[in-house]
Amino acid sequence: MFFEPQLSHVLSGVRVVDLTRNLAGPFCTMVLGDLGADVIKIERPGQGDDTRGWQPPSWNGESATFLSANRNKRSIAVDLNRREGQGLVRRLLENADILVESFRPGWLRERGLDAETLRAADPRLIYCSISAYGDRGPRNHQPGYDPVLQADTGIMDLTGYPGEPPARVGIGAIDLGAALWASIGIQAAITQREATGVGAHVRTSLYETATWWMSYHLVGYLATGKTPGRQGTGTPFIAPYETFSTADGDLLVAAANDKLFTALVAELGLPGIADEARFATNPDRVRHRHELRALLGPAFRVRTAADWEKLLTKRGIPCSRVRNVADLAADPQLEALGLLVSYPRDDIPDLRLVPVPVSLDGRRGATKNPPPQLGEHTEAILDELGIDATSRERWRQQGVVA
Repeated sequence: MFFEPQLSHVLSGVRVVDLTRNLAGPFCTMVLGDLGADVIKIERPGQGDDTRGWQPPSWNGESATFLSANRNKRSIAVDLNRREGQGLVRRLLENADILVESFRPGWLRERGLDAETLRAADPRLIYCSISAYGDRGPRNHQPGYDPVLQADTGIMDLTGYPGEPPARVGIGAIDLGAALWASIGIQAAITQREATGVGAHVRTSLYETATWWMSYHLVGYLATGKTPGRQGTGTPFIAPYETFSTADGDLLVAAANDKLFTALVAELGLPGIADEARFATNPDRVRHRHELRALLGPAFRVRTAADWEKLLTKRGIPCSRVRNVADLAADPQLEALGLLVSYPRDDIPDLRLVPVPVSLDGRRGATKNPPPQLGEHTEAILDELGIDATSRERWRQQGVVA
């Protein structure tokens, strides 16, 4: 019988205990949930994941940031500072395959929930740690969030315009990148466990991810001893590869090779430029980028951004008007690719979220469960664990669960 593959079946039967907060960890476990894993999200009673408080923006009172990173999970509110709460996590792990955590190094060890302790009890357990600066080295206990690491690793120094203050990249690129590396490491560990019967301690950090994003700039520095500066919308090794002002807005043009450059200047009505020695090759154009921009700029200002986008795209020249989030939400291409999926919740019936950006034979990940309310599944999970009514009531009164 032919099996029709679906991403939502890849991790079917796998259970994940999610001890993460903020963005990197929750995005990682959401990917696992989208791939079919049963993800149990453990949150602090009364407060929950930090991102529940990161608002505005909110959607019917729920943080939009939290909603974006927590679908396909079940939430149980457990106090990990209490011995009973720690024991409850161990009970969950008896039937779990993976634990993902994003606490500061050492915090879970103080509560008996560290990798060494838990993997000694269950060698098949895959334990994933996501931290700010990694598990060793002189800074491994240093706290950090995405923008801190952007500043720390040189990303912020490259972002913005020459002569202007540095700027933060407008998305949590390091958080989301760390989430992907963690999920890749976990899936590699699953494959290894199938062959050996033994799990692994998967580790990644914001610092490692940020350094990865800086790879080609770091290699360029090692090769030349020169640090790259802020380029605005451009890049230090391709020209023209930046935005230009048009009659009504900005247009990003990426003429990344000689053929594209020749086509671009022909469309701009400046074909002779391509024959000049100072612009003949990309290294020539990079050396003379300011002269080149001075020549191309006036030509772009005679038409609107939409007109240029249509003309250049027809010639096969990569370009785009600078659009905003509202433009993205209304883009027919987004709809055609199915990049907004409905996850209705009782209090947010019109909730739509972005699915994993990959498909398997045309099918994306699971679309089963909307992001949970705090502690929404506490009772159901306690039922699965066989916790008796007397213990539940005592734990509720003590604040162990909520």
